[in-house]
Amino acid sequence: MRKKSKYGMPPPKTRAEFERNVNLIIEEIRMAEDRNDDDLLRNRSFFTFRHLNQLQYFPNQRIEIRTINELLRNQANMTNWMSLMNKP
Repeated sequence: MRKKSKYGMPPPKTRAEFERNVNLIIEEIRMAEDRNDDDLLRNRSFFTFRHLNQLQYFPNQRIEIRTINELLRNQANMTNWMSLMNKP
């Protein structure tokens, strides 16, 4: 495990870690649907769905990195970073 920095969001070190961050967003949306969390779904539908729809996958189900835009990349990394932060 890498050392945590108190100064901002750490970037992913590997492609697998980056893909995991993107999949965290997809999983968060699926969990919100199961819980009927309308607020989160409205937020994600406004900011995230159109970027997720642009994703393309290779035949082995890996994400094609060139199809991930800057907004989705930032949101994926932030989602991971927030899951690592200590809860107050």
